[in-house]
Amino acid sequence: MMNKKWLPLIFFCVIASQLCGQKPWTLRQCIDYAMERNIQVKQSALSVENSRIALDQSKNNRLPNLNASMSDGFSFGQSQGRDGVYADQNTNTANGSLNTSVPLFQGLRIYNDIQVKQFNLMAASQDQDKVKNDLSLNIASLYLTVLIQKELVKNAKAQMTLTESLEKQTEALVNSGRESQAKLYEIRAQKANEQYAVTNAEKNLKLAVLDLAQTLELENGVWFDIEEPNMELDIRTMDVPIVVFDEASNTLPNIKAEQYRLDGAKKALNVTKADYFPRLSLGASTSTSYYYLLNTDNLNDPFSKQLSNNWRSAVNLSLSIPIFNRFEVRNSMNNSKIQISQQEMQLESAKKALFKDIQRAILNANSSKERYIAANLSMQANQESYRYIEERFSSGKATTFELQKSKTDFANSLSERIQAKYEFLFNVKILDFYKGNDISL
Repeated sequence: MMNKKWLPLIFFCVIASQLCGQKPWTLRQCIDYAMERNIQVKQSALSVENSRIALDQSKNNRLPNLNASMSDGFSFGQSQGRDGVYADQNTNTANGSLNTSVPLFQGLRIYNDIQVKQFNLMAASQDQDKVKNDLSLNIASLYLTVLIQKELVKNAKAQMTLTESLEKQTEALVNSGRESQAKLYEIRAQKANEQYAVTNAEKNLKLAVLDLAQTLELENGVWFDIEEPNMELDIRTMDVPIVVFDEASNTLPNIKAEQYRLDGAKKALNVTKADYFPRLSLGASTSTSYYYLLNTDNLNDPFSKQLSNNWRSAVNLSLSIPIFNRFEVRNSMNNSKIQISQQEMQLESAKKALFKDIQRAILNANSSKERYIAANLSMQANQESYRYIEERFSSGKATTFELQKSKTDFANSLSERIQAKYEFLFNVKILDFYKGNDISL
């Protein structure tokens, strides 16, 4: 039996091996992993498969059918004989047949129905792409949130490191009699506050990682970490909304799906029109029968002989001409026209919503760009101010309050710069997404 004293060591080794073996994930890896496991993506794939099956069936409707039938029955009393005359007799009759038919003309119903199913399949495929795009955007947002929290943790630790350095300086000054003990206590209190800030930032980072891991359907998110890419911000001039809209309306799957549904609705009207036309079909059949008069074996031909002698085949053309159908076709066509109008409005509504989203995205991108520029200037100014106040404090010309205020302003400006940086980056990626580009860092 294993000694219990080894259990903590074994547990530590297992944890260490998992930590060492787990490599940080890139954004592309996160998106690919989610695509394989996300339930909405799987459900959209099933919808695409259903549409594909419906299209296959519509194409198969052009083929001839083939049916076989068999029957066997006994009659007692007045039964029909071979000559068609009814007599008081008991008989056994068996029949077998094969029949087939193929549509020759149905007012182009099958052709137009195939077109409808093809547009339905294309719309379902675009719906699936939309689900994937939405998932990619969501993961990119969560990924950037983790990066923000990582930066904020680094910033909080850096501020605490500065305070620890200041604590050592002040402690030396107190020991030499050049500074009062009260200032040292103030700095230590500030250090405790910053320790709390570090703990809070680390908690927010863990929550951000957990949100991303849960979205990825990752079973064990404890050892999950992401890669920190080297990103250079492109401080560029944003396009006008109409330019981005022209590109987006031709590439985004939600717009293309509505267009395919509109095309399918127009073809569905032609399917309904087919009911006005005659229907012509070709049929063929072959059959045989067996007749047995009970209690008179000497009067019955052998089974094989009867099957051969009673064999018959037929070919026929069937024409069905609609004359009056209680206005069913007319009303069906009116319903189809209404569906076309509804789908036209649905497409127009989707385009208007897209244009509004693009306007909002460009406004957000411009605002976040200006915010980043301002935050960067503010950070640089506060950094210089803190350096100047720190020098004055070291020479005894600045108070602890002035130093702590300058340091707090510098820390806040760093946090503002971090958040403005990633907000601008995300808004730029959204605009690139509207232009049909993949989401990447």
